[in-house]
Amino acid sequence: METVSYKCINCVAPLQYNAAKQKFTCEFCQSEFTETELKEHWGELDEQLNNESRTEPETTSDPNDFNGNAAIYTCQNCGAEVIAEKTTAATFCVYCHNPVVISNRLAGAYKPDMVIPFKISEEEAQNRFFEFCGKKSFLPKKFVSHAQLDMMKGVYFPYWLVDSLKDGGIEATAKKVRRWTQDGYEYKETKTYKIKRQGKIDFKGFPCSAFKNEDRNAMKYVNPYDDNDLKNFSMAYLSGFLAEKRDTERADVQSQVDKDLKEYAKKIYKDTIDSDYTLITVDAMDLRTVRESWKYAMMPVWLMNFTYENKTYMYAMNGQTGKNYGELPCDKGKLAIFGIILFLILTAIGLLGGYFLL
Repeated sequence: METVSYKCINCVAPLQYNAAKQKFTCEFCQSEFTETELKEHWGELDEQLNNESRTEPETTSDPNDFNGNAAIYTCQNCGAEVIAEKTTAATFCVYCHNPVVISNRLAGAYKPDMVIPFKISEEEAQNRFFEFCGKKSFLPKKFVSHAQLDMMKGVYFPYWLVDSLKDGGIEATAKKVRRWTQDGYEYKETKTYKIKRQGKIDFKGFPCSAFKNEDRNAMKYVNPYDDNDLKNFSMAYLSGFLAEKRDTERADVQSQVDKDLKEYAKKIYKDTIDSDYTLITVDAMDLRTVRESWKYAMMPVWLMNFTYENKTYMYAMNGQTGKNYGELPCDKGKLAIFGIILFLILTAIGLLGGYFLL
């Protein structure tokens, strides 16, 4: 089994996950299904992922085709070839537009443990994009045109979620500075204190990107996610969206996770010190890992890449919370006109000021 298409229970047309309704919907007969109803029919597909071979099909030989990093699959709906990059786990058939999940990309050790399904629909994502752009005065008009919305795609990105119990503490120097004036003299008093803080810190679900692609920057800027929406992984949630599988192992990101958790732990210990001090400096820190576990999860992002004047820009939005980030172009013509108007206004103000001083 190479590709999977979830079919409508009533008419066997392709199903897609509807973020607005939080159900799986059929565009042909308008049927709607819950996760429980789907599992009764298609749950065995997920179960096969535990032992399914992760052998890839033959890769393309054309060096211009994804730089040789593409693989060819067969659409289960129409039989056409589906070409996908090696990290792609869910896509669409370009011929029948059927949503396709590439199952062997998610098999065995590459099967995700958890998923946060999309909560924000495509329509809402587009409306929020227009609101975001409406606050930018110097955007080119064509950037916010409806035509560009075709480039907005819902993508599941891979994350490591780390549970880590730490034990340690810090040694810090704190100072209280007091100044006052008496009899015409200024006085300054500085008191120095040595402070220690110790204790255990239990980090739950600390997120770390499991993706090396350049789009991983989008994941950093749209964090955090609400862990309350985490569900046990099912391939059905990927239907109708794009998805990327992880291309990192735990060893690849362990040092970065350790560094990040150490910085968070330092802040937590420091924040327990009385805020009445004028200055607090951490002199030393000791942090040990008591226990640690890792899970692999898929997180939703609405993503759009846009080229303007030979430069690529990116807009991304958290598909669960709506937090967004955008690298947007600037219309040089608008900026020049604004500069001229501002110059004329300032010049007029200067001339009027000089007139009244005469």
